[in-house]
Amino acid sequence: MAAQRASDIDMACGLLIPVLGNFAMLLRKRQRLVHGEPAKATATAAQPSA
Repeated sequence: MAAQRASDIDMACGLLIPVLGNFAMLLRKRQRLVHGEPAKATATAAQPSA
């Protein structure tokens, strides 16, 4: 019983961690858009290469 519960917890964590990571990424993207900060890709592309 305890082994099955531990397995269930591992599976749930394995699914939850990427979802939380994607959610955090979307929140950061939204915050940049709301506050007018450029995205990293456009900020580095606008800088002249050395």
